[in-house]
Amino acid sequence: MSDRRKLSTATQVAIYSVVLIVSILFASAIFVYGVSESVFIRNYSAEMRKIFMDSPMGKGFRYGVGRMAIGRGTTEFYVSVDGNVVQNPTGLSSVPDVEGYVKTRIDGSSYLLYGFLNGEEKVILGARMDDLDFFLESLATTLLLSVLVGVVLSIIGGLFLGSRVSKPIKETSRLLKEITLNDLSRRLESDPKTSELAELKKALNRALDRIQDGYTRQEQFSSDIAHEIRSPLTSILGFSRLILRWGSDDPEVVKEAAESISDTATKMMTITESLLFLSRPEIELNETSFNLRELVLEITNSVPADQSAEMKIEIPDIEVRTDRVLLKIIVKILVENALKFGKNGPIEINWSDGTLSVRDHGMGINEDEKERIFNRFYRGDSSRGGEGHGLGLSIASKICKVLKLSIDADNCEDGGAVFKVEGLR
Repeated sequence: MSDRRKLSTATQVAIYSVVLIVSILFASAIFVYGVSESVFIRNYSAEMRKIFMDSPMGKGFRYGVGRMAIGRGTTEFYVSVDGNVVQNPTGLSSVPDVEGYVKTRIDGSSYLLYGFLNGEEKVILGARMDDLDFFLESLATTLLLSVLVGVVLSIIGGLFLGSRVSKPIKETSRLLKEITLNDLSRRLESDPKTSELAELKKALNRALDRIQDGYTRQEQFSSDIAHEIRSPLTSILGFSRLILRWGSDDPEVVKEAAESISDTATKMMTITESLLFLSRPEIELNETSFNLRELVLEITNSVPADQSAEMKIEIPDIEVRTDRVLLKIIVKILVENALKFGKNGPIEINWSDGTLSVRDHGMGINEDEKERIFNRFYRGDSSRGGEGHGLGLSIASKICKVLKLSIDADNCEDGGAVFKVEGLR
């Protein structure tokens, strides 16, 4: 179905409310009509029987002196005892044999017949129901008018209710149409009257907050990539021109330029591989149990000689269960980070109750940088300044999320920074 053929929310709410209310009104009217008729007939039948039982005929006297008029007020009943018509004021030609009370039509008129046993005698009483017919017709007319009034009121109420319900939805639709990439700051300002719409407003505004934050991060990410790639490309271009200009005359220039180009290309490859790793939507896990001390020693023993520092490792021979390859990447990143910013001081790697910590003795981290050091390409003046592309801690943070671990950084009271990986078991 096309959008043009679909009904609006206000119209649908109005239709559903009208159908519901009209259905209830019709059902109520039918119920009231039926109950009223049934109660009237039952009570009238009981009254006829009482009048008959209080008469001489009901007490056993059959044919006395004079005419026995059995009826209600000035209205005489039809009376038949064991098939003998005792009283027939309206001259009914044929009366059916009935049990209990029955409303029927005889000779074009409405009659109530009531058959019962009086001792061993079968008694049939009958009375014209003109007053009942008039009552039922009046009741039906009243109920029909009530239904019509209810329909009109339900239509008005349904349109009003539909308008109230659809108003915040229309505002939401209008807001979403007005939002552009140049202005992601717009938010829903309406005050919904229902808890569901209030929750919808909060959820939508939160989603818009996430979209704005994600778009801002994406812009910053694109800018950082451009900056990170521009520098090495500029370097490669400069050394290439140097080779073209002086390479034929000075082999040392060619060698120096080629080495610089190779180093720069290696750094670009590292950036590219890191970005590819960060962009992977899913990382497959291979959980195994392994010795944590052996893994840390494997990393510290592979540190290049020119970057060596005193390693203080206080980790017992314990078994942990997680992905060994991914945990190794985390620990390696933290060790390299400590070597880079530790000012040649000792590196302390400790274990305590499920927490692996790596501490350096450098300048520490500025307080306003703690929340940003795990962002891509972020390099603060003290904690992440200097060489590097600012992706290592981002990779460590992503792996920790995959492994359902937490990573945090803080300063030590006696100097330096400590990175803690919590949740290992």
